[in-house]
Amino acid sequence: MKRFLCLVPAAAILLLSSCSHLNSEKKTAEFTPEQMEQLNRDALVMASEQLEKMVEQAKSSESSARFLATDLFLKANMSLLDGDFLTASALFKHVVALAPEDHFVQKKYAISLIRMNDLETAQTVLENLYKQSKDDKVGLILAGVYTGLDHELKAREMYVKLLARNPRNEDACVFLSKSYALDKSYKKAMNQLSTCAQKDPKNGMYDYYMGKIYLDQGKVPAAMSSFKKALSRQSDMSQAVIALGSIYEEKEDLNTAISLYEKYLKKDPTDQAILNRVVQALFLKERFSQVIPYAEKLSDLEPENLNLKVKLGILYTDAKKYPEAVSVFRDLLGSAPQSDKILYYLGAIYQEMNQFESSIEYFNQIPATSGLYTDSSVQMANMLSTLAQDEVLKKKESKWKQAFLKHVNNKIEEFKDLRVEFSVIKSGFFEAVAHYKDAMDAMVVVQDEKSFSIQHKYYLANLYEKEKRFEDATSLIMGIIEKEPKNAHAWNFLGYSLLVRGEDEKAFEYIQKALKLSPDDGYIRDSLGWYYYKKGDVKKALSELQVAFKKVPDDVEILKHLAIIHKELKEYNKARSYLETALKHARYLSDREEIIGRIEALESDRIPAALKDQ
Repeated sequence: MKRFLCLVPAAAILLLSSCSHLNSEKKTAEFTPEQMEQLNRDALVMASEQLEKMVEQAKSSESSARFLATDLFLKANMSLLDGDFLTASALFKHVVALAPEDHFVQKKYAISLIRMNDLETAQTVLENLYKQSKDDKVGLILAGVYTGLDHELKAREMYVKLLARNPRNEDACVFLSKSYALDKSYKKAMNQLSTCAQKDPKNGMYDYYMGKIYLDQGKVPAAMSSFKKALSRQSDMSQAVIALGSIYEEKEDLNTAISLYEKYLKKDPTDQAILNRVVQALFLKERFSQVIPYAEKLSDLEPENLNLKVKLGILYTDAKKYPEAVSVFRDLLGSAPQSDKILYYLGAIYQEMNQFESSIEYFNQIPATSGLYTDSSVQMANMLSTLAQDEVLKKKESKWKQAFLKHVNNKIEEFKDLRVEFSVIKSGFFEAVAHYKDAMDAMVVVQDEKSFSIQHKYYLANLYEKEKRFEDATSLIMGIIEKEPKNAHAWNFLGYSLLVRGEDEKAFEYIQKALKLSPDDGYIRDSLGWYYYKKGDVKKALSELQVAFKKVPDDVEILKHLAIIHKELKEYNKARSYLETALKHARYLSDREEIIGRIEALESDRIPAALKDQ
């Protein structure tokens, strides 16, 4: 026997015991897929020839015929389920020969032929079967085969016969109307559907297909009317809901579409197609709180839908349901452990929760090749800075300080275009722990970089001031003014700086220049208010500072100035209120400690002297 007999499909192999003695160690990899397919076909022909002999022998005995027919049927059905239609059709052919009166077997044979696209043979089998059985389902399959063979008139004749036998045959009516519509015989199609609807008034399917035909013609209002009518007959028809909802969506009337979907989901909350649509529509409308229950339900129904889980995780995050968001993304990470997006989401969520160590752990796993690597590096630097500040100010061990400085110094070297940004983070850490010289030095080394902006110059000038290097600060700001003489912020910086140093009159001159350039600027009004305070005009000072507060209600310096003035006016409750607000907006731990000290001093000052002595 030739070697290729062992290459037949699985079901056919069971029939060829002669293959069992061949060398199983020989491999089939030497054949191309095309050669393999041809060998399988050749082998099947040989197997079929052997089966014909077996069938002829079995026919002589009823019990043998029954046994062989059963065995072949099981193997044929298994091949059909496995998608091996070639083997299935070959085996069903022999089962039909053994049981020619069995309509079920003939139908299975026809289906296997259709699946392998042998429509001509399937037509012959189905025509004979329909003559014998007059089975409506067989008639529908036969009509479909006629359509596949471009025998449309025969298909219509069959649908008409079926409707004559059963006027409520929905499939026959719909397919007949579709046939007319394909020929652009829209009137015939509509009449057919209308007739069927009259005979089956509770069935909305006919109105639904009328709507589909109207849509094909571009008659949108008529289509909408038909879909609504379909739902009035049959409120649980999801096809009509989707069709009508799709029209609303195309018209950008998402609110009406959402209402339609939600109404349907009250009746059938597990309809996946409509759940998908309502989730998408609510997302587009940014109605995030409403979408969560639907997204949760859909995720339960589609546990393998990773994109949906990502959406659900984002929804939980937006709704500040952080534990739920973490649970979703950690589950996703199990399916995609290298996903930079999932790692980033987890890092960002833990950052929002102020669980910085966990956040850093996830951000740190994002590879350098990821588009999220740069931002994750920046976020890690900021969190390490916060952890290190707390460590230094509470005089703990320097674990986080070392980790922060190592990270930020590495990133300054790694990201040439972001040297200034990471240097600002580094400087901010030193400023927060009152190491002003280190903060200043961190900025000085990058002041010649292209990305060193005016705002960075202001920051460096401020650090110079804290280190009492007033000439350097003034020189830096004057350099800005030389290029931009109408820069109000630069004039205000100089004015406030001189004010702090005690050079009030020159300070007032510069603040006035700034005010003329930008009269509505809250920071400039704060400088003017502080000038009046220093000159002893508390009333004018308070008036200017109140204007400044309205312009910039979250500035810590303005809030502290207001607290100082109200304390002087012995309005202790107001002073405390401003200090507490300043505490909420304080960026650095050192600022927070200073404000807390002011609050404590305020409480001490408001206690009568007689009580202090007790």
